[in-house]
Amino acid sequence: MAVARTALYLRKYPGGVDTVVNESLTTGNIYWVHHGGSTTGGASPTNPITTLDLANNLCTANQGDMIFVMPGHAESVSSATGCVLDTAGVKIVGLGQGADRPKFTVDTITSALISIGAASIWLENILIVTNFLDVVTAVTILAVADNCTLKDVEMRDTSNVLGALIQISVATTVADLTIDGFKYTGIAGGLTAEATNVLLAAGTLQRFTLVNSQIFCDTTAAAVSLSTGIPTDIYIENVRLLQTETAAGLGIAVHNSGTGFVENVVVVNLRNAVKGVTGTGLSVGQNVMYSNAVNAYAGLFSYTVDA
Repeated sequence: MAVARTALYLRKYPGGVDTVVNESLTTGNIYWVHHGGSTTGGASPTNPITTLDLANNLCTANQGDMIFVMPGHAESVSSATGCVLDTAGVKIVGLGQGADRPKFTVDTITSALISIGAASIWLENILIVTNFLDVVTAVTILAVADNCTLKDVEMRDTSNVLGALIQISVATTVADLTIDGFKYTGIAGGLTAEATNVLLAAGTLQRFTLVNSQIFCDTTAAAVSLSTGIPTDIYIENVRLLQTETAAGLGIAVHNSGTGFVENVVVVNLRNAVKGVTGTGLSVGQNVMYSNAVNAYAGLFSYTVDA
């Protein structure tokens, strides 16, 4: 009699604990991360490896490897090479919800950061907190990192003096970057040194997507800046942005030669006569609204973005 096949598969690890894996998730290797593990672990949740950087080094590029970062994991990123995600095609998923989500603290020096330096990396469900004076950028996405996804990533600063001047910086020419479910809540009153952007693209982008995101910030330039280079075919939808900086009050700025589609975006700012989305080349759908002062009604109609 034939036995029905399932997605479950028993993986045997020499010297470790055998693990039953749901192979509908991936046929690649699976690694586990928790600070309570060891530097030689990673093969099972009972013997995890201690850092995400070490787990990344265990992976093989483009074979569907996955990394599960376990609930309650806490990790300090204390240098520019403290957490380098440079193995292509790896999916990294944080487990747990709320306060149990994996937490990464960027600290010790201004150049400390999390670096995404390979294509097709997926990073999901983690909390990133900056805890040092004037960190240059908390997360950097390098030019080789096409087709990457940040899913349900939350970022915070620690205080008015301990934070990042830029939360996410994206190198020029990056293609097919998706940021979905992003949340950034800045410290009330902003940083003493004043942050410049939440997300900054250094140059051209292709097919950039920002959706389902919430940004509360105080930045001297546009919270989301896509104006340095010419982005093409971008897509921005379902974004709520509160900008409390009063000198510029900028929300989402796109190069006037950039192309793409914007819909269902609300920008509330404290600066009068500043539109929430700028970029004359954009196509605008429904419910793209802005206000000229905090707590004011956030726009009556959709509008054509302008410079």
